[in-house]
Amino acid sequence: MNNQSKNNKRFDWKDNRIKWKDIIKKEARGYEKGDDLGEVQEIGQEFVVTERGRLKKNKFYLPKALVSGYDGEVLWFNITETEAEDNFKKDNPPQMGEYSRYKSASVTEQPDVQAQERTESLGDLQEYLPLIEKRQIDKVGTDASYTNPTAGIKDWDTILKKGVRTLDEISIGVVTAVNDDGVIVTSEGAKDEFNFSKDEIQSYNGQEVMLKVNGDRVDQFKVKVPR
Repeated sequence: MNNQSKNNKRFDWKDNRIKWKDIIKKEARGYEKGDDLGEVQEIGQEFVVTERGRLKKNKFYLPKALVSGYDGEVLWFNITETEAEDNFKKDNPPQMGEYSRYKSASVTEQPDVQAQERTESLGDLQEYLPLIEKRQIDKVGTDASYTNPTAGIKDWDTILKKGVRTLDEISIGVVTAVNDDGVIVTSEGAKDEFNFSKDEIQSYNGQEVMLKVNGDRVDQFKVKVPR
């Protein structure tokens, strides 16, 4: 990987590009808020196929023309989770030319990339995608935060009142407290309460907290709730 993109404000397509085949199995996210768009499975001529979910798999056919860039770990799109759900979640690939309307969109919406450079990049997009600086999103807007799972959650208060799912995608409640000992999760109707150590948190996508624990193990973390 060429590191010039980390030092130069202007984007150089000739020196900073990577082949599409090299991002198979990489994570895909929305550039604005870090929305989870799944894991890259296949590369088509006009689209990238991603898959999200553990029990129920959903496929997304995301237009290449809406790619923001690849930072060495994550493939970023100029697409929100809502847009992906509404427009690109499909059971079958789009027809040839169906995504041509997106080609007029900017390939990279970075303010330091000039329009002429973006236009020239469209030709290269069939074979290469741009490399960009690693992106860290914290406290986007008023209540959204995306933290790279490998980096750890920096501000634990951002997950308060957020939904919690197990590793096998079972919703178990919301975060009601965070302390030095762990994360307190309360089920709907306050029927049950769980205390998970911070080490049991796998990731946070700005909307939900994902645990490292499967649903069949959550009872091990249940605490007695005073009645």
